[in-house]
Amino acid sequence: MTVPGAEHAVLALSDVRVRRGRRDVLHVPALAVAPGETLAVLGANGAGKSTLLLAGALLLPVDAGTVLLFGERARGPRDAVRLRRATSTVFQEPGLLDMTARRNVETALGLHGVPRGGRRARADGWLARLGVGHLGDARPHTLSGGEAQRVSLARAFAVGPRLIFLDEPFSALDPASRARLVGDLAGLLESEGTAAVMATHDLGEARLLADRLLVLIDGRVAQLGTPHEVFGRPADAAVAGFLGYAVIDAALLRSRLALEPGAPGSAFVPPEAVRVADPAPRAHHAGPVAGRIVAVLGAAGLGRVVVDIGAPLAAEVRIERIRDEGLRAGEAVQVTVDVARVIWPDAVSR
Repeated sequence: MTVPGAEHAVLALSDVRVRRGRRDVLHVPALAVAPGETLAVLGANGAGKSTLLLAGALLLPVDAGTVLLFGERARGPRDAVRLRRATSTVFQEPGLLDMTARRNVETALGLHGVPRGGRRARADGWLARLGVGHLGDARPHTLSGGEAQRVSLARAFAVGPRLIFLDEPFSALDPASRARLVGDLAGLLESEGTAAVMATHDLGEARLLADRLLVLIDGRVAQLGTPHEVFGRPADAAVAGFLGYAVIDAALLRSRLALEPGAPGSAFVPPEAVRVADPAPRAHHAGPVAGRIVAVLGAAGLGRVVVDIGAPLAAEVRIERIRDEGLRAGEAVQVTVDVARVIWPDAVSR
């Protein structure tokens, strides 16, 4: 299969398959990552995100198909090592060596052929850019999780990669450290013009960092597009469900909202389109509809209240409001829905 743009891509996959036993755990028909582009690979645990990154980085052999790094196919181990030297990889665990932060970066520079005399200044410069310049003499066991991951990123960027692979690099961090590091990474990718492939299940990080999103469902490419395309028009119910949309029978929803009948199928309702216990009339909102809270979920200041109106709808609600108004499972409430934000069957690309 010919992959559009493969000749200029930093990474191109063509009909790539990775198997476990007789089952494909990853199948990518066609993918090309352009120079300077950030691609976020989204999916639930076990969807194949890490497998895609490892295959793309030539760290995992594929069972079928072609992987090209910088337009080249590795013909053997030496080729693979040579091509990988133009890349960096950052994993969930920082993986620092038992030496100072500075020596960790210097060691990577040495492996990439940087002369000994220039390593210290370059290492110190990158540690400073990641906000850990004062920790050059610190050893890994003395660093916090966020500090260690900053050292890991400094090591990865210091070697001047054309492409960086990021495998859930922030998932072990506390929310505040994670938020700061994501912002710093966005700035670095832009200023350095480095291409990146990042595996994550955090939708907010993906929307902030990525030029395109690739959604994996059970090892298959379910959707590939810009954040606007993917979030604005999920390809199917599986993608919509992963993105947090309520997938509800369209006829039921139209009936409950007293709307005109329409095409059959499923409607995709984003949580931000649903308001709970809000009697004030709002533009484009239909309802109110009576329902009962079946679940209250929350993290990082923003909660989700799931209301059964004949099928479950999820609404985004501030944690403070959930607490102050005593919203809890079993409570009867009313919801309104911004119908302009609902994705109806005839609007979904099949």
